[in-house]
Amino acid sequence: MQKMNRGLLLLVVAAASVSAQDVFSTCALALQSLDYNMEVTVATCTKKYSTALQSYNTNPNCSWFVGPAFPNAEVCDPIVIGFNKCLLKTTGLLKADGSFDDAAFKKTALQNKCSSDAKFSTAYQPCRDSTRKYLNYNRFLYCLWDQVNI
Repeated sequence: MQKMNRGLLLLVVAAASVSAQDVFSTCALALQSLDYNMEVTVATCTKKYSTALQSYNTNPNCSWFVGPAFPNAEVCDPIVIGFNKCLLKTTGLLKADGSFDDAAFKKTALQNKCSSDAKFSTAYQPCRDSTRKYLNYNRFLYCLWDQVNI
């Protein structure tokens, strides 16, 4: 009986440690929430830029679904820059001068949930810089998510 109790205890400890590894940080959950909310928010942009989105998604060099894991930004992102600007404007993240609003992203969109996350702080500038030219918000979020969850 004692061997069975010890085995059960080890099983419970193992399960708890696996569960603890699956817990995401507050920042990671905030980034994930932005991704989900974006799908609901952008119906107007999706309709308005459906031809560009279809072109992007059917191009084997661009689509995340049929092409390489990371599409070539210089080739693919110009196809959907209009959509990206619409998306950022709709979500309140596009400044009047057409640039990305970092302050609104951190304060409003993320509700400051990443302000004390060291991984986020380290990843923010490189992720932003790599997506700034064509304002690819999806690629920006993916970059941050990937770095925050290492």
